[in-house]
This record gives sequence, structure tokens and C-alpha cells, in this order.
Amino acid sequence: MLKRLYQLITGKDEVFGFEHRVFNLFAFIIVVFCVQGTLINYLLGLDMATVWLAMIGTFIAMLIYYRARIKGIFSQGVLIFFSLSIVLILGPLHFFNGASYGPTIYLLIMSLNIFLIIASSATQLWIYAIFSAAILAMLLLEYFFPGWVVAYSSPAQRITDHITTLIYSLFFTMITIRLFRRSYIREQAIILTQKKELEEAYHLTSQKNQHIEALIKELHHRVKNNLQVVSSLMSLQSRRLEDRNAREALDEGKKRVDAMAMIHQRLYMDNELASVQIDEYLKNLAASLAGSFGFSTSSVITVFNLAETNMDIDRAIPIGLIVNELITNSFKHAFKEIADPKIYISLLQTGEHIELKISDNGKGIQENQIPDSSFGMKLVKTLVDQLEAKMEISNRNGTVISITIAA
Repeated sequence: MLKRLYQLITGKDEVFGFEHRVFNLFAFIIVVFCVQGTLINYLLGLDMATVWLAMIGTFIAMLIYYRARIKGIFSQGVLIFFSLSIVLILGPLHFFNGASYGPTIYLLIMSLNIFLIIASSATQLWIYAIFSAAILAMLLLEYFFPGWVVAYSSPAQRITDHITTLIYSLFFTMITIRLFRRSYIREQAIILTQKKELEEAYHLTSQKNQHIEALIKELHHRVKNNLQVVSSLMSLQSRRLEDRNAREALDEGKKRVDAMAMIHQRLYMDNELASVQIDEYLKNLAASLAGSFGFSTSSVITVFNLAETNMDIDRAIPIGLIVNELITNSFKHAFKEIADPKIYISLLQTGEHIELKISDNGKGIQENQIPDSSFGMKLVKTLVDQLEAKMEISNRNGTVISITIAA
């Protein structure tokens, strides 16, 4: 019954926010307090101005409660407006109700404390300033203009007014804080329940993610193993071939398969499942190719300058195959009669572009000198188109191939 009455006054949790519900409760209590104040002031025989001011306060509080509870209008501006209304009602009431001998100041303090419960940090400063300025102004005006004060007709009237106001103010303050506390506890219970549900969901999701990661790593591992099997089969088949061109074609195909297998090996060994450390990958690829052609690893010089060295496999695989083809061409064709062969690999990011540059100190070749039957260069051009990149070939003390890719 009490819960239903509370929801009737403040509104349901699903419709009104926490601070809004507390504000509705406080506005309703002020309405009841003003109605009772009107009657009690009249019955105690206080100055009629106190009765009229209590009636005006009743009207303003009812209007604010109607707009907040029925129309659903609530904001920090409404809190400031309500604070000013209370100050403008209780300020004059202070002088018609015995001034410092009356209960007006602790009514202001009661209202201030309740407002501070539901106001935001910035609004709290404004509300505190409003009430502090009002109380200070009331005391100064009382001191400098004592003739404005309407005194109690008797000590009994003053004591009765104090006791009555004190009982009602303490009662309503207790009700407001108690209901606020209950709302707070209920909100905390809801938050804790939601937190527990989120933690359980997170734990379940983490388990699923771990399972998925394990499956993806296993997938990369199996792809790498399958590619190595293909590479081994191509190597065995190459040994059985007598035709030199066919054997070289199989060997080149084997190197392309090995380049892709190396990426999948790095993917299941690293924590990243969809990207690869492109700098380390290209260094290992270049060293592997150098060894397969009988060159030392010192023949390959690499320079990397990237904002992010991790690169997704959709881009890393084409780049790896391009580097594989170009380095293979250099080792096969560029270093005849070269005493100290060198291959330079750079991957540099400048602004919104990444430039991949492969160069050597060999005899050099122009783009128009590339034979139409070169499968390797056809593959490179296809991969460049796949990356939506641009390729330039020049001869500067050796072949220089620059590929510009959007970052």
C-alpha cells in the first residue's frame, strides 16, 4: 500500500528518473506543507500576510508539482526556479512571522538540504548561493530595519509556531530522506543486478572468444601445414622433372606458397589473429629467399618506418607475394658479375600513403625491357591492382621499383 502510494506521488521507476522522482516527492511535500501552513497560521492568529503568503506558496508548489509529475517536466532550471520561488515566499514571511524569533530560517535550510540531494554539481553551487544570499539579506534587513518585523503577540504563540513548524519540517525532512534512501538502495540493487548480469555475460563472452581464438589459431596452423605439404609436394615433383624451365616454374611456385605459409605461421604464433607484424615478416621472408638462392642475409638491407607495424592479412599477403616476386627476380637476374650484391627493402609511411620500395645494385632493367611472358611481373601487377596501388619502375644504379599504397 505504501509503495503504491509512493509511486502514485512520485511516478513509476520506468517513466521517471531517480532525481525526477525525488523532486516530485519534494514538490508534493511542499504543497502539503503550504496547505497546512495556511491553516495553522490562520488558527494560531498570526499576521494575515503569513496566511496569504502560504496560499501563494501552495499555488506555486501545486503548479510545479503538476508540471513535474503530470507533464514530466524536470530540469536543473526547474530546480533553480523552485529555489527562487521558495526564497521569494519565505523572505517576506520571515518579517511577518517574528523574523529571527520565528522558524523561517530553518525552513530555508530544510529546503536547501533537500535541493542539494537532487541537484547536479553545477546547480548545487547556484542553489547554495541563492539560499545563502537570501538568509544573509534577511538578517541584514532585520538588523537595519527592525520596524519591518511583525512580532508574535505572545510567547505562547511563538513557542506554538516553533513547535508546530519544527514537527512538520522534521517529519517531512525525515520522509523525504527516508524515501530518497529507499530509492537509492533500490537503484543500487538494480545497478548491482545489472553489473552481475554484465559480468556473467562478459565471462561467457570471454570464454567464447577464447574458444574462437583457439579455433582461428588452429585454422591458421592447419592452413600453414597444408601449404607446407603443397610446398613439399612441389619440391618432390620438381626433383623428378628433367625440363629445366618446368623445374624453375615449380620452384618459383614453391617459394610463393612458402611466402603465404610464413604469414599463417606468424598469425597462429602471435596474439594478433587477423594481422601480422609486417616488418618482421618481410625481414624473415627476405632472409629465407636469400638463403634459398645461396646469398647471405647481409645481402638484404631493410628499412621500416610505419605508424602501425601490424597489418591486416588482406594487405600483408599481397605485399608479401610482391616482395617475394621482386626479390626472387633480383636474385635470379640482377647480380651477374656483381661482386657485392645488395637488395634494399623499405616500407615507409608518409601521410596518407605507404611506399614499398624494392631496389638492388644490379645491372638494372627498364619497364619496357620486361618480357611479356614474365609470369612473375604479371602477378606483381595483378597484386598491385588488388591493393589499388601505383607502381613505378626505374633504373638508378640498379632496378628500383616503387609501389605507393593508400594507408
